[in-house]
Amino acid sequence: MEEITRLVDDSMARHGFDVSLDHRRLVWSRWFRCESSFSLLLVPSAAGIYTLAEEMVAPGETAATGGKRILAVFQISEAEDLCVALSRDFAPAHPLRARLSAGSCFVRFVTVTDPVHRKAACAALNQWIANSAETATGIVQDPGGVPTCVVQEPASPSMSATDSGPPALPAGF
Repeated sequence: MEEITRLVDDSMARHGFDVSLDHRRLVWSRWFRCESSFSLLLVPSAAGIYTLAEEMVAPGETAATGGKRILAVFQISEAEDLCVALSRDFAPAHPLRARLSAGSCFVRFVTVTDPVHRKAACAALNQWIANSAETATGIVQDPGGVPTCVVQEPASPSMSATDSGPPALPAGF
């Protein structure tokens, strides 16, 4: 078991992840539809991380997904109070209100009370999103905000398939 932990830690370090929190121990809620502020009745008033995703393919829409729903994560945020933070997204002036009210968005959350661990885990998940977007599109957003094209070099024979892209999300995400 220690060997697997070492391999995971080495892989995360290679991809620029520095998380002091064991990501395998985060217990995420199930995905649930986020149509109105009433959808958030079961969200706890506790510190944590939440993820917003939009439905790209409905269940049963295509045989290629095996009847499963496909969600695209578009935001991962941390909050001192999950309930309050998610409720703010439905405020009349909030830019996400229309998108969330359309009924195709889902949310899930995990409570993380330690602010240092919460910030580190949220930063690691956002880094994963950025790396995944760069891999998928080939476009990197530099710190100045100017998109830059990335040229992917073919993997050398000595590289394994797991070294060619960002690591998968933690189990259960």
